[in-house]
Amino acid sequence: MILAPQDGRLLVVTQNDHAHLAAELLSLWRRDGLPEHPRRRQLLVAAREHDNGWREADSAPRCDRESGRPLDFVAVPQELRREIWRRGVERFRSRDAWVALLILQHAISLHRSLEDDEEWAPLLGEWRRTRQELLDESAAPAEDLDQDYRWIELTDLLSLGLCSGWSRRRELHGYRIELRPGELRLNPFPFAGATTFRVAGRTIEDRPYGGDADLGVELATARWQQTRVRVAPAG
Repeated sequence: MILAPQDGRLLVVTQNDHAHLAAELLSLWRRDGLPEHPRRRQLLVAAREHDNGWREADSAPRCDRESGRPLDFVAVPQELRREIWRRGVERFRSRDAWVALLILQHAISLHRSLEDDEEWAPLLGEWRRTRQELLDESAAPAEDLDQDYRWIELTDLLSLGLCSGWSRRRELHGYRIELRPGELRLNPFPFAGATTFRVAGRTIEDRPYGGDADLGVELATARWQQTRVRVAPAG
């Protein structure tokens, strides 16, 4: 889950809701030949499902055992992250190998900084072997995977920034990105016009919790809300 501090409270957004926003963004994209892309449907499915393995984890949120602080998607234990990504890929492997490939590529990309980590190296090797198996099954060149994955990487970043309330600037895949709380500005602008999206989430107390059960009760009793986020051209 994504945790965004808000005036002494935490806005909690599930990975599933974050991924749905990524797919909404991609569905409205009008540049770079995306409307006519031969695999556009699969790209939209992959954007919407790229974090599908987190559903079970977000339904049973965890706290840090020492501090009692809720764990976000960055801080969950390594063994849980391994399980999450295995599940996310396997869910689609028999349904759509290309969607599974894009989800797997996302896992590899997110963990590429752990290449030299003794605990992660075997798993990254396994993921790369699985990626080659899926590429062989699809009879598609690796270049197609690289080209398609950039859409997942880009919309994942944009959605994550909006859900987290980031304030930062960066460039990715030819786009200048300006993130502010509740607002995203892009140049070049890929949509037909400025657009407002809604992100589902809940707010909870920003405090240490007595354990996973305490956090679970807090989330279960929190009211769902819709946060408006605006996407507009950069000046």
